[in-house]
Amino acid sequence: MRSLSLLFAILLLARHASSSISGGAGGILVVGSANADTFLPVKRLPVEGENLTVPPGRTVEIDVPGGKGCNQAVAAAKLLRHVDIEGAQGSVAFLGQFGNDAAATILRSALTDANVDVSACGTCRDAPSGRGYVFLQEHSGKVSAVVLGGSNIEGWKGWEHDQESSESSAITDQYLDTLLDGKSCILLQREVPEYVNYRIAKRAKEVGVMVMQDVGGEDRPMDEAMMSLCDYIIPNASELNRLCKSLGEGGDTEGDEDQEENINKVIERAKLLQEHGANNVLVTLGERGSVLVTKDADSPEAIIQESCRLPSHLSVVDETGAGDCFRAAFAVACAVERRSIREAMQVASAAGCLAVTRKGAVPSIPDRADVDALCRSSFGSPTLSVPRGGDDRSSGQDYSDDECPHMFGSRLNSMKDRPELYDDGELSDVRHWVQRQGKIRGLGCVDFNYPQHFHSWINTEAKAALDEVGLVAGAVCLRYPSKFARGAMNHPDANLRREAIDLTKEAAQTARDLGCNEVVVWSAYDGYDYPFQVNYHDKWKQLVDAFRECCDAYPDIKFSLEFKPSDENTRFFTVPSTGAALLLVKEVDRPNMGLTLDMGHMLMAGENPGQSIAMVGDKVFGIQLNDGYTRLAAEDGMMFGSVHPSMALEAIYQLQQIKGGFQGHLYFDTFPQRTDPVKEAEFNIQRVKDFWRAAKRMDRKSLLQIMDDHDAIGALNLIDDVLRR
Repeated sequence: MRSLSLLFAILLLARHASSSISGGAGGILVVGSANADTFLPVKRLPVEGENLTVPPGRTVEIDVPGGKGCNQAVAAAKLLRHVDIEGAQGSVAFLGQFGNDAAATILRSALTDANVDVSACGTCRDAPSGRGYVFLQEHSGKVSAVVLGGSNIEGWKGWEHDQESSESSAITDQYLDTLLDGKSCILLQREVPEYVNYRIAKRAKEVGVMVMQDVGGEDRPMDEAMMSLCDYIIPNASELNRLCKSLGEGGDTEGDEDQEENINKVIERAKLLQEHGANNVLVTLGERGSVLVTKDADSPEAIIQESCRLPSHLSVVDETGAGDCFRAAFAVACAVERRSIREAMQVASAAGCLAVTRKGAVPSIPDRADVDALCRSSFGSPTLSVPRGGDDRSSGQDYSDDECPHMFGSRLNSMKDRPELYDDGELSDVRHWVQRQGKIRGLGCVDFNYPQHFHSWINTEAKAALDEVGLVAGAVCLRYPSKFARGAMNHPDANLRREAIDLTKEAAQTARDLGCNEVVVWSAYDGYDYPFQVNYHDKWKQLVDAFRECCDAYPDIKFSLEFKPSDENTRFFTVPSTGAALLLVKEVDRPNMGLTLDMGHMLMAGENPGQSIAMVGDKVFGIQLNDGYTRLAAEDGMMFGSVHPSMALEAIYQLQQIKGGFQGHLYFDTFPQRTDPVKEAEFNIQRVKDFWRAAKRMDRKSLLQIMDDHDAIGALNLIDDVLRR
């Protein structure tokens, strides 16, 4: 028997239905469950065959709003509430089925209070609302739950259909079109029947609305037809494992599925789903972050995103709903705000991280301002509420039209130059240099050298100094001391090689403590001076093994090799070119291993920086901008674009072309011994912004024609044209 309320909703919505869909207007439709949760505090989670009692004096919380659909709808609405995007305000709708009990009123109010549209929801006369019984482990916040489906399962009469059919007796395309009108994305979970998900996903696919499928909920197989309809399938590691097993593709044996430490295995399983029809697979790994395997016919790409680290004043209270908050935030950032995939994963990580700091699912959903703040402190990445592209943070300027989305950093050691120009005190140590960098208009982050910049203070003091001037840490840069003059990771003494590797790990821990996620490794000593001096194969293997060890020890930290062809300390480096560096990255074969490309070093190697950036692609973790006259073994450290403006322009253009977007900050490695270091940094920032806009102004059709024809004159005219505007 069909639900009368469902039929009424269909008739009401159909009045306003049109034959076309206005998708992509910023709306999100969440289709799923709403549960009234009961929280049972326990000292530890029960095991099979065990009875536990709630400790004396503990409060049992009853009828707390939850359920994956309700959680995600409220989270999406709350995260959109303060974002100034046309069509986003109040644009979250929820499609679910309330029960025949008092809990239905509580759940409906929780949604409407968050500005979620529930006009399409039905009321099941034959079943109570869904219920969740949550065992909440004290101290750790770990949870385990049993869910009673209730109206979430029983309330969908009229939606049953044969998946081979495009219609059902009650649910028409016209009705579905009305639900999807003005939506950029639909979010699905598995606490409602599969035929509901399939029916609406099929129509969404037909009208061009993005489909995101949360795998959480009922443990059931997902067929290839359903997988192919989803733009994003979002399981956690254990759900991914079970999906693979249901497809006959193996997976860990029962009890081993929580062994998430091998990210490569997670990536392999995601690719198995893609072989069965899945498109993009985004796997959440809890405190270890997330990994997205994108759909690419030639070579699926894996994007690794580390998790946020909670501020010291917050702690884990309750993990309920954190995954739902992650998925809702990803949908908001990806589908509504049209952020890059990396930025969407970062916003999702911050939202999920903050959700564990309060009890309950819906009550724990964070405000957008808190999410943005945690994003910035954890990743140093711009969010919509953070000044972008190096503008003066104190000017009150509107940043919405700023085209350059990256933070700027500048060489910290340069701050000790020209002390007579600094009127705010002495420049005797690193703390003073940080304070001077705080004077640079448009600077966003600071890169520290390790261990040289940490002899006079501890990590927490460095972080406090950054907070004091409103900057964040960009990266920690390895500078091996002179005891490694015969080599760091390449030292002939195994004990000193071990010490160099341990020092690299210490730098990674320092990066964590400072709230950044990158270690830039440049060794002035790993190489040789004369033919026959070293065994090239042995030296190469030492580097591969060392980087693998560091990457595996700190999977949330990016290790970025900065190559250099020659130096007064080492005439020939073990890794002397972009090509060799890229080969090393490939052989290390870790998702958190990449490269930092220095403009001066590429020029010294006889390379065109634009070509090198294009070759490395998304393995460009960092970029160091400068210029020079390219004399043999000379590193001039001139201001960006001052000597090779056309090469500088192409370097910026190629950064803009990186698949998925360049995810680092823009760092100026210049040597202003004879100029004001503050003014030089500000000049560099403005120069990059000018070049960024110039690269954006290039007529793509004309450029492609020039490239197809190998038209040198056309290329030079195009450069002149965009630089003169």
